[in-house]
Amino acid sequence: MKHLLLILALVLGISVEAVTIPKGNLYFDNSRTNYTHVQFVYGYDNQNLSYVRTMKYDGEKWVVDIPESVNNIYRYTFSNTTLEEGEHAQRFTDLKEYISKTINCNRTATREDYITSGYIFVPESGDNWAQGTWMNLEDWRFTPPTPTSQPSGTLPILFINTENNKEITSKDEYLTATYYLLDTITGMSIGSVDEPKELSIKGRGNYTWTGFDKKPYRIKLVSGEKILGMNKSKHWALMAHADDNLGFLRNTTGYMLSDILGLQWSPSQRPIELVLNGKYWGLYFLTEIIRIDKDRVNITQQEENCTHPDSITGGWLVEIDNYEEEGNISFDEGNGQHIMVTIKDPEIMSWQQRNYITNQLNELNTAFYESSSTHWEKILNLEEAVKYYIVQEIMEDCESYHGSCYLYKDMDKDGKVSQWFFGPVWDFGNAYNRHQNKFIYDDPIWPQYWIGQIASFPSFQQKVKEVWRTFYNQSYAIAQDSIRSMGNAIRYAAANDAIRWKNHGNVCTNADMTKAVASMLNNFNWRVAWLQSQWGNKTDIESIYSTPHSAQKYIQDGNLFILRDGKIYDAHGVRVQ
Repeated sequence: MKHLLLILALVLGISVEAVTIPKGNLYFDNSRTNYTHVQFVYGYDNQNLSYVRTMKYDGEKWVVDIPESVNNIYRYTFSNTTLEEGEHAQRFTDLKEYISKTINCNRTATREDYITSGYIFVPESGDNWAQGTWMNLEDWRFTPPTPTSQPSGTLPILFINTENNKEITSKDEYLTATYYLLDTITGMSIGSVDEPKELSIKGRGNYTWTGFDKKPYRIKLVSGEKILGMNKSKHWALMAHADDNLGFLRNTTGYMLSDILGLQWSPSQRPIELVLNGKYWGLYFLTEIIRIDKDRVNITQQEENCTHPDSITGGWLVEIDNYEEEGNISFDEGNGQHIMVTIKDPEIMSWQQRNYITNQLNELNTAFYESSSTHWEKILNLEEAVKYYIVQEIMEDCESYHGSCYLYKDMDKDGKVSQWFFGPVWDFGNAYNRHQNKFIYDDPIWPQYWIGQIASFPSFQQKVKEVWRTFYNQSYAIAQDSIRSMGNAIRYAAANDAIRWKNHGNVCTNADMTKAVASMLNNFNWRVAWLQSQWGNKTDIESIYSTPHSAQKYIQDGNLFILRDGKIYDAHGVRVQ
């Protein structure tokens, strides 16, 4: 029966729809487009049926009332037209072409976005076919103050002065400096202008160090401090996020997800404004760096140049890297791809240590490609690997298993062999850059080492669905609120940062954190919705075709989909929409 249905579906060759138009009010911001009339147009492409709803101006925005939800719509657009209101016996593609080419009217680009009732669609420009963003009315109405190239005063301010005001030009050599932190929010300041504390500072990063004027830094305090509620340490990073065109929110969201999903340790960060050598340096994120420590990666720190066979079993902190580093360990993955691994700790190794870690990495590699073996589950912690993976999928991180991909292992103790753990998470600079409904290991931009093979194991997939179900049901809304909260916290500082660094790569050039938060949420919600379609509850495939229900079969991108009772399922019985 299934083969017959697949053949029928292939013959049909009809595209599947993707959008739900929700019941309730939808709004349109006409300030950039300046349409004389606004109509909301949406419809199907698998049947000759589309809808035109005329919007009304309420003195502030345009509004349309959708009387009932309409599922499985192909696309929608806002247009400068006066078409007859109601149903039109045309496919959406034909109707939008009629608007653009026959009657020569402007419209926004057709969309496939998640839509929320009560939200407003804001075009990015007044151009024909302009893209746009959905946002809530509270954020849309927000008007930021006029930005200046000075601290906003809405975040703690970190003052750093290098010795003789020397410029920071090296990633290798620390400069002597002093600092004090003025926390205008809680009043819990560290040091003062009259009694500053000592630190050392140097550059950090790879592309972010060479590619932007606004640069990231590594700082080392003379004495450990518990800063802004984070655990006490000497070692911190000042992350510039100059490459983040989603409003400084990529790393924020990735770290937050890691924490929500319960990885053993996730980097904490706090937004601050930096004043360097008396000059305003902009919005930065004071961040815990990855290192072995009881309050960070809590494993045994073995001695450098150790030779004892028991002591060299751990702890180990390594990074799958995409840069050639002196002392890298490299080998070919089971599928032929070349992997480079940087040993982060210990930094200086004896030949015994190097031989041990080389054998360990090769053992992992071999185990992942023994399809009939479960040995990999004995040497890799399944729970932590799954949590780490889900974070990367939600973030659609194209570089997740290619660089800045950490693993660690504790020392073997009491005759028990310690497992390897994926994590901690780090660097989401390439999140949401591909924007495709694919897993990160499917047709990747950069090689995604190991994960495609690991994800093929049934036990891994089963655990993924278990962890996903908990996240989706209990933490999804919390994660959304966290993104909004950070956006609100940094909006004034982001505006001033944009004045200080006009060409650093961030989108907040017009103090438009509102738009940035909305864009981040659109990416986040799209990705979660797609993953839910892959990992959510399954339905018995036979029941989809059973009478008295009628089921329609469609093909999209070569994949079979089934429409029944207003719901869409894939060929495995997973509900997609």
